[in-house]
Amino acid sequence: MPDQSRKWTVGSYREFTDQAGLRALFSEFLGTFMLVLFATGGINPRIISTLGTNADLFNFSISFGIGMTVGLMIYLCADASGGHINPSITLMFFLDTQISLIRLVFYIIFQFCGAFAAAGLLWGIGDFEGLEDFSPSHFGNFSVARVIVIQTMGSWMMILVTLAAIDQRKGRVSSYLQPFAIGMSIVIAMLFLGPYVVTALNPIVIAWYIVCGVWTHHLWAYGLVPFLGTATAVAIYNGVLYPYKEATAGEGYSTAKENNNI
Repeated sequence: MPDQSRKWTVGSYREFTDQAGLRALFSEFLGTFMLVLFATGGINPRIISTLGTNADLFNFSISFGIGMTVGLMIYLCADASGGHINPSITLMFFLDTQISLIRLVFYIIFQFCGAFAAAGLLWGIGDFEGLEDFSPSHFGNFSVARVIVIQTMGSWMMILVTLAAIDQRKGRVSSYLQPFAIGMSIVIAMLFLGPYVVTALNPIVIAWYIVCGVWTHHLWAYGLVPFLGTATAVAIYNGVLYPYKEATAGEGYSTAKENNNI
């Protein structure tokens, strides 16, 4: 029976002093390492400089590739850490009161460590020094309003689908369909929003540009706006779509479930 209480906890570093805790941290490191390695490997200056008239096909292939990579990494890491592999998703779990503040902080640290390790490795083996541009041209037309709106909408797609896929109040149990649904939400978000602006639904995307020494491409927006989208999406899901109902004495989960029409 899912816990109907809504309570944030601070937690303790002792969460990560046993084998399970250390495995969870390594899982988040590995998941983001693999994600950045393959995603950035497909969106790099060598590929971008040869696009020409194939930009539309590239947008489809990279959207599908990244979405499926996310789904696979979630499937791989879910049992060990929950398969967050995204600081925005970790924030979602915290705001949804499923993890502690300490776990939020530790997960994000190890996620960025994995991202920087992958970006560094790719930079070291990629031989990019002779190429002029290290970022998609969309950065050149930077618009704060456009980035905020599009990034927020993309985050809504990802977070709302993720919450719906894992919500135990709806009878959800772990299966391969959950990573698939989450991955497809990212495919759709990137496919439709990508042509307008760089759609970075994962703040760790900034690791590649930092490693490349690109500090003039408004990285603050791509590192921070996904968190804004996440916070508002959690509020919409739990406040409007499927509001939590505190169980009272003598009232079980079935009553709360019935009243929420789930």
